[in-house]
Amino acid sequence: MIGPIFAVVLAAAPESYVDQGRRLFHDPGLGKNGVACANCHSTVESEVEMGDGLIRAGHTLWGVARRPHWRGDSRRTAYPSLGDAVEVCVKLFHGAATLDPLDRQRLVSYLESISPKRGQPPLQLQPALEANLDYDRPKYRGGDPDRGRALFFRACNACHPRGGVGLGPSLFGKSAVQVVLKSREGNGLLRGSRQPGAWMPFYGRDRLADDKLADIAAFVAVLAGPEPPS
Repeated sequence: MIGPIFAVVLAAAPESYVDQGRRLFHDPGLGKNGVACANCHSTVESEVEMGDGLIRAGHTLWGVARRPHWRGDSRRTAYPSLGDAVEVCVKLFHGAATLDPLDRQRLVSYLESISPKRGQPPLQLQPALEANLDYDRPKYRGGDPDRGRALFFRACNACHPRGGVGLGPSLFGKSAVQVVLKSREGNGLLRGSRQPGAWMPFYGRDRLADDKLADIAAFVAVLAGPEPPS
């Protein structure tokens, strides 16, 4: 039996930076646009075996603290520390002007806690940008809207609930080409300049294969009727 004095000590034990960082990772209030880190990244070693079934634009962050570099910077020149990479991500996708130094330390502590193995390989991104923004291509045509419906609820519904306004804008009335273009281009960052007020990350081919994206686009293209209530 735990004595009353010991119980009080347990109850008063401060929350660790790891626990605080875990909460921040799932907190949609981290920035100003309602996006949480968990909207774009899982934290499990294998998304296939241990994931929640969602298809996120970003890769899992399990092991990220043991990677040799972050965000495509192969020599750690632009982002010499994990905290620097976290800071940039919060600015680009959460809409925050800056990250509180303590919150930055908490997030890094949490990411270190889910990085138990040393020598993790660098992340290999597979963007699928098309030349001249031409996404009206055969590989994106003829998708199956029935398959696309299931994929939509795994990949898109969190930000575009039932196709309507949510964290992102309504998709009603969007053509298949428009859906594919936005999914592959995201907020424009890959082209070197983020579009003002745009927060959407891109879906690379490793996150959504061409045929799956075609199915999603076909489903969105047949959405009809009034937009669902927000």
